[in-house]
Amino acid sequence: TTSCTRVRARCLHRHTQSKVPCFLARPMTMAYATTSLVTLMMLLAQSTAAVRINETAAYQACIAAPATCTRMWLRASQLTGTIPTQLGTLTSITHIEIHTNQLTGTLPTELGALTRMTRMSFFFNWLTGTVPTELGALTRITHLGLGSLRLTGTVPTELGALTSMSWIDLFTNKLTGTLPTELGALTRLTEMNIYVNQISGTVPTELGALTGLKLMLFSTNQLMGTLPTELAALTMIQEMFMCNNPGLCGDIPAGVTLTKEYGYCSTATGGTLLGSACPSMPPPENASNPASFSDEQPLKANWFRKRDVARRNAFPQKFSWFRKQAKLEADENNAE
Repeated sequence: TTSCTRVRARCLHRHTQSKVPCFLARPMTMAYATTSLVTLMMLLAQSTAAVRINETAAYQACIAAPATCTRMWLRASQLTGTIPTQLGTLTSITHIEIHTNQLTGTLPTELGALTRMTRMSFFFNWLTGTVPTELGALTRITHLGLGSLRLTGTVPTELGALTSMSWIDLFTNKLTGTLPTELGALTRLTEMNIYVNQISGTVPTELGALTGLKLMLFSTNQLMGTLPTELAALTMIQEMFMCNNPGLCGDIPAGVTLTKEYGYCSTATGGTLLGSACPSMPPPENASNPASFSDEQPLKANWFRKRDVARRNAFPQKFSWFRKQAKLEADENNAE
């Protein structure tokens, strides 16, 4: 592995193949990497013995001299254990990149004390819990990477205070609830990635104020309703993924162009009802399986039938896989 300089990988971005430097890829590049690339990165990281963060030389040097510690890079370092709360004492630090490891536990609320932080990445770990609301105090942050974890709960409204942020990654978690309208204040944002979650509700009209946005990746969630006409103001957009949101429906606003997401959907509108009339009744919040609906609730059951048809048409070869995944998650939740 010491002679490895580049990896050829199949990606889910604009090109079907791209070259990614070992351990030096931008988080956005890694965000689109397939499971095979992530697995390869983890295998290469196993060339070092598993250690905890507080056992690393980088961490010990920072704790010994917190006033001079400005960066902590522990990417793909085979780290295990939890994130020490003592990180919150490193008030001079501006960069923390501890992604592609095997960290467990939660994100410490003490991270909110790092007010000089400009870049924080914990993606590709096994972290659970919620996104701390205290992160809303990191007003200098430009990059926030919390993708491919196991985070639950909602997207905090406090993130709307991070007006210096240029990209935010919350992809591949188990986040629920609606998108905060406060995110419309992040006018410097260029990349917003929340794909593969359980976000519900409508797409906020306030997001039309993010005129510098280039990537809006919202696919594979539970968004519903029509796309707001305000999205037509995003003239710099390069890719807008909305597929596999069974509740999205209605006409696509003039000036809005959706793009296909490789590996998830067969078309730009696959798994949605976009281009078709919206069902007469949207599903209730926290709706249960349509089989539980009685004959007195035909409109609700009909909405779910249309949703499932749209999903099957989008990726029939993968529909059985999603059913299996849902069953595995249900079994896991029952076991807990």
